[in-house]
Amino acid sequence: LGFSGQLAVFDPRQTESPCYHCLFPETGDDAPLRCAEAGVFAPLVGVIGAAQAQEALKCLAKTGQSLVGRLMLWDGMTSDVRVLKVPRDPACAVCQTRI
Repeated sequence: LGFSGQLAVFDPRQTESPCYHCLFPETGDDAPLRCAEAGVFAPLVGVIGAAQAQEALKCLAKTGQSLVGRLMLWDGMTSDVRVLKVPRDPACAVCQTRI
């Protein structure tokens, strides 16, 4: 949204990989903010899209270090990148039964 982009890799083949629900659990409190309402800085789509393609190719080629278990935040206003650890939630309603 706006000038900010996020990127994460969720790989259910890896037992310690969190799922989307681990990162963004449903709380029922939040009204969804849509791109159509908030706008998107057009070049941001290309930057994040290229990074997504890179992550997909790394997974397919089984090379490099993927973003599994991490969330990359990109600030298009400053071109700063932050990477946060995202642990798997052992009580997650979606992936808690994954072995």
